[in-house]
Order: sequence, then structure tokens, then C-alpha cells
Amino acid sequence: MQVKLLFVSALPLIRRRIRLNAVILALFLVLIPEVSAQNQKTADLLSYYMQARTRQIATDIAREGALTMEYRELEPLKTKAGVIQQQLNELNWKRLLASLPEPLVTFGITSMRPISKVESVTVESLFKEAEWSFVGSSSRSMVDTMKTADLRSRLEFHYGAPTRTLTEFGYPDSLRREDIVQFEYWFLVNGTIPVILMDVNGPWDRGIVLAAETKYRQKLELIKSTLLGQLATSSSRKSFIDYYYNFDQGSWYLTGFDGIGFFDKRIKRPNLSLGRPSPSLISNEQQ
Repeated sequence: MQVKLLFVSALPLIRRRIRLNAVILALFLVLIPEVSAQNQKTADLLSYYMQARTRQIATDIAREGALTMEYRELEPLKTKAGVIQQQLNELNWKRLLASLPEPLVTFGITSMRPISKVESVTVESLFKEAEWSFVGSSSRSMVDTMKTADLRSRLEFHYGAPTRTLTEFGYPDSLRREDIVQFEYWFLVNGTIPVILMDVNGPWDRGIVLAAETKYRQKLELIKSTLLGQLATSSSRKSFIDYYYNFDQGSWYLTGFDGIGFFDKRIKRPNLSLGRPSPSLISNEQQ
């Protein structure tokens, strides 16, 4: 009696297995011609059989609802993605800052210290190592149109004697015209920036040339106007005397300002080893 009950309870399972095997057998029989036509091996036939059986079992289980699950809301995974993203943002920001140019610094002149002939020895290396940019007399300003001799007398009043003259440069006879410098005034602007005012065309010309380190080339006009601005607003002058070499004539002159007017006197080739001309010669020019 118990055996009969077990048999009856197992009937649905047996029937399902019979149906499954029947389907698999049918699929197998359908695939045999195709496999035979392609001369497949026994292992290939077994593979086809296993695939068909697996598909059928999966279909039966799905129909019975065995794979259905209760719906649940999605929950975000607990990861360190937020922290990592923040670190990446900070890294990208640092890279961006590193790629930016140096911040612009407003340039202003706080001091202008003239360098005397005696002091020039202590800063000579600074001026020799500098890479220079130049600005000449290219405008119609009062300073650019003023006679160079007049500028020299005003420079003498405000800054004293030049740092260098022909006496220090030596005889220019063998130099080209553009290489001859009549005098130079050296300055340290803001304590560290080397600047030079120079006469390259002689006292009969107009204006003067300013040179500063190349990295300040955009500020040349500002430096020039600051150094020479007071020369235009003040008519104060100081007497001076100096040698002047005229390249076109190949001639030497005593040139200067005697307190009343400007003078030029042609002379023989001077002995530069004796130093700059004595200020006492000014009185001789007044006679």
C-alpha cells in the first residue's frame, strides 16, 4: 500500500521527466542530420545533446516560477568612490595651478641710486652680466628733444658726475660709430635692477639712451620717465667739462657748460691716462 502511494505521488515528476526526455530526443533527432552532413565527431553530437537538455531544463524551471524573486529597491554600494573622486579633483586642480604662468606683479619704482665712478667697481659684475634692452629718443617729449649737452648739465645737477666717460672707455679711434659711448650714468633701481643712461651720439645731438635688463623691457619707458622726468620739470643745471670725440671729423673737443652757456673747443688728441679734464679748465673757457 505504501509503495502504491509513493508511486502515485511521484507520477507528476515521472511525467515531467518523460516529457523532457522526449523533447531532448526530438531535438537530438533533428540535429543528427545537420551534424552528419557536416561530418561532426561523437564529441560534437554529445555537446549538441547537452545544450538542448540544458535549454529545456531551464525553460521548465522558469515556467514553474522557481527563479522569481521578490522585488527590492536598489541600494547604493558602499565604496570609497566619493573620496577617490575628491582626491582626483584636488590633483587636477594642483596640475592646473602648476601650468599657469607666474602671477603678474605690479611694477613700481621705489628707489633710484646713482652709482659713482668709485663705487662702480663693487657692482661692475652685476652690470657686465646683465642682458640689456634699450630705448632711445623716439618721442616728441621734452626730454627726447632736448640737446644732449643740456641733459648732461641737468644730470650733473641731480645725480653728480657720470659713472664712466671717454676717459674710462679709452680711445675710440678704432671703434665703429655705433660702438662709441661718450658717457654713462649707472643706477640701481629698487636696489637690484641695473639701469644705464648713455650718450651715444655726442653733445650736439638730442635725447639720451636708456638701457635696462631685458626682463624689464616692457617697463623701459616707465623707468626712463621716472629717471628723467625731473630733468624736464626743473631747469637746474650744473657746470661740467668733458672730452668729446667726433667720429665723422676724427676730431677731439672740450665740451661742457660753464654755468652760463654751453661751449665746444676743438683740441689735440688728449692724454686720457691723465684722467678726466680738470674743472679748472672751465674758467679758461669763460675768458
